[in-house]
Amino acid sequence: MVVKVRLVGVLRALALGKEYVELNGVTTVRDVINRLKSINDKLFKRVFDVSRGGELAPPDVYVAINEVDIRLLRGLDTPVKDGDEVLILAYIHGG
Repeated sequence: MVVKVRLVGVLRALALGKEYVELNGVTTVRDVINRLKSINDKLFKRVFDVSRGGELAPPDVYVAINEVDIRLLRGLDTPVKDGDEVLILAYIHGG
């Protein structure tokens, strides 16, 4: 089973410039995010708020499966299946 993860913006830079990362053996969005840690620990820390027990860092991070926001599904426990595309977008704030 292969899930394609699309990294946008700063996350792409933290994943060594890769727009897409393919992951095998993941069953939920939480698995996908945890596997990103093996690519780059800074990427993991940008997507997760470790001070809150490893939850997403909203509103700074948007995650969708096949263009559907995971907040409308089961959040981090949303299942993923072969061929799904997970989009992860981290917003950058500034002035």
